[in-house]
Amino acid sequence: MGVDLVEYDIEKDEARKAEMKKLTGGSTMVPVIDVEGIVIRGYAADEIRYAVEKKRKEKR
Repeated sequence: MGVDLVEYDIEKDEARKAEMKKLTGGSTMVPVIDVEGIVIRGYAADEIRYAVEKKRKEKR
């Protein structure tokens, strides 16, 4: 999809774990994917693709 990716290990970084919980309403299900404010819990290829395309269209 040609997007930048940043990966965090929430088992080693408590601050990132707290951030993830804030984004998900307390859930610790991984992965959590944040596409410029669109938060996706778990791996859902269609949802990720939709979020990326939506953000690309907004930037045009």
